[in-house]
Amino acid sequence: MSIPFPPSIDLSSKDETIITVQQLKMQFLGTRKGDLDTIESYIKNLKSIADSLSANDNPLSDSDLVLQLLAGLPSSQYSPYQNRISSQFPLPDFSGACSLLYMYESLLQEQNENHTSEDENYSNKEMFDKIVGVFYTVSSVVATATDVWSMFGRTSTMASTTGNRKNTKRRNRGRGRR
Repeated sequence: MSIPFPPSIDLSSKDETIITVQQLKMQFLGTRKGDLDTIESYIKNLKSIADSLSANDNPLSDSDLVLQLLAGLPSSQYSPYQNRISSQFPLPDFSGACSLLYMYESLLQEQNENHTSEDENYSNKEMFDKIVGVFYTVSSVVATATDVWSMFGRTSTMASTTGNRKNTKRRNRGRGRR
């Protein structure tokens, strides 16, 4: 026995939404950075599709965004970046992965402008690994500082609130006994 939909629900718009979401997901999973695309246009394209999915009540997780960001890059140029980021646990958030991608892209551009040798190319990869290490260290320090600050803020607020309660109770007790 099937339950009929209330007359207020328009099945055709619901079907259209489902089809739109499926098309957006396929478009998202098929997004690749082309040879002539800039990193900025590639990232904007991914983000635009993700925003459209969110607008249709089908948001993507940050890890899905990061994994597609990596998967859509040409391995011939971005293999060190892809390997470094995909091996992180947990994965960086999307904005962090994009920042690292911009840094890696600038290293690639510098390498292409200077027509570096194999030794210098290896040096650039080492430099990128060091930059990524610093990025994660700074991110970790900021997260720790935020946690400590929030605990300190709660502790001082709780102490002042507790102190005010005690004083208030004592005043009320003293007045009530007279």
